[in-house]
Amino acid sequence: MNIRSGRAKSAAAAGALLVGLLGGALAGAPSAAAATSPCSYGANIYNKVTNPTSYKYIPYSTIDASNCWLDRGMSNRAVRALQKNLNSCYGYNLATDGDFGPLTESALITVQKRVGVTADGDYGPKTRSSMVWGNYSVETGARISCS
Repeated sequence: MNIRSGRAKSAAAAGALLVGLLGGALAGAPSAAAATSPCSYGANIYNKVTNPTSYKYIPYSTIDASNCWLDRGMSNRAVRALQKNLNSCYGYNLATDGDFGPLTESALITVQKRVGVTADGDYGPKTRSSMVWGNYSVETGARISCS
């Protein structure tokens, strides 16, 4: 049983109640709960076709690479990748300690509002695809751009 299962069940029940009360107005709302597994690694993703000299460092799961989630209380390399990106592309000064605490959650909520996804402080597929990510030089490791 993962740490998210009780939270996801509670959220699903609350969501079902709200959808029933609001006549389906919330159906299809994006949620990190839709992700299939927790992110556990920070992965260097290379695009050998469009830019073979750079990579993006993103949260990743070996179970379902692009469909993973992170939330407050988690501690791993995937959280470190998220923190690095929040600092590099969104101007935060978070410790890149890999601990998803209140400062990381607050920064993520602000970014979620900025990119137009549900601002719940949970990182999932919708947040991942809406954020810009740092492109880092293969040779030096320095950030080249955010896209």
